[in-house]
Amino acid sequence: MSARIGVIGGGQLARMLFNEALNLDIDISFLVRPTDEGILGRAAQVQVGELDVESLLRFSETVDVITFEHELTPISVLKELEDRGVRLLPSSGTMEVAANKLAQRELFAKLKLAVPRFAKLNADTVFEFPCIAKAITGGYDGRGVRWINDPSELTPLIESETPWLLEELLEVDDEIAVLTVSTPDGEITSYPPVRTIQRDGICVEVQWPSGVAADLEERAQATATAIARELGSVGVLAVEFFVVAGKLYINEIAPRVHNSGHLTIEAASTSQFENHLRAVAGLPLGPTEFTTPAAMINLIGELGPIEEYQPFPRTRLHLYGKEGRPGRKVGHITATATSAAGASQLAHRARERIVNHE
Repeated sequence: MSARIGVIGGGQLARMLFNEALNLDIDISFLVRPTDEGILGRAAQVQVGELDVESLLRFSETVDVITFEHELTPISVLKELEDRGVRLLPSSGTMEVAANKLAQRELFAKLKLAVPRFAKLNADTVFEFPCIAKAITGGYDGRGVRWINDPSELTPLIESETPWLLEELLEVDDEIAVLTVSTPDGEITSYPPVRTIQRDGICVEVQWPSGVAADLEERAQATATAIARELGSVGVLAVEFFVVAGKLYINEIAPRVHNSGHLTIEAASTSQFENHLRAVAGLPLGPTEFTTPAAMINLIGELGPIEEYQPFPRTRLHLYGKEGRPGRKVGHITATATSAAGASQLAHRARERIVNHE
């Protein structure tokens, strides 16, 4: 077992990892950038620095293994850390694929998995319109995603320093996500698929049960497991899917705890945060089944004062310690009930109470 875990990143995912580390009595530290919010003021063992070799080497001297809250650390930095003997879980190789949407799609093609038709964007690219343009690196929560209706809209993307790819526009019936958890010695398990609801490229709600057909759920879990195995992933790996006319298409992957798994805190036998720490620390994994239908709603933007908020039964409010601004996730509400629809209704009622300052 690794006694000391270091986390690169200090946002809400770090905050929830910290809570579970306390429950597991795991020694955990965080490297945060000066602009990070979430873990500052909550955890005692926090180092402030940039995502460069010097800062990360100093940080690595205080821990036994490093894991991640985001994919923003330059891959060249991660590779140099490994060359100097720093243990990274997941590895720089896993992070390199996950941080690059084109590399992801090339991996899926290698595994003969269905993905939306795509092409790397350059001046000679021929593609059908309308379509979706995605930044190959750096995009998240709706950033780095453009809806393209006309070829003329591609000019600024072609001329930008950021590489882009084009992806066909699908008529999506549902979106689901599967979280796998992998140990360093190759054990892989997964949580049942959850339904995700997106708006403007941002996840606004997650529900379990997913409501999709059982055979699609089984295929999604098998596909996610195959990807985790091919990547040599350690810890949580999130795999997002589109459901189109009864067929699964892979959207994206993330090698870390994920927004689609927040409801596991209240609704699963073992939360994604606990299982990620267990995997990285070398502890046995906990069971991954859900114990109750649930829904989670993200709180996005400015909340205003909530001191007078009175929660509904079977709901829980999580705040991230972040200043609100448009498009920014500042918290979430999880509700449990006898059905996903009932949990969703309860979570929405709680959100209205917060938004209306009741």
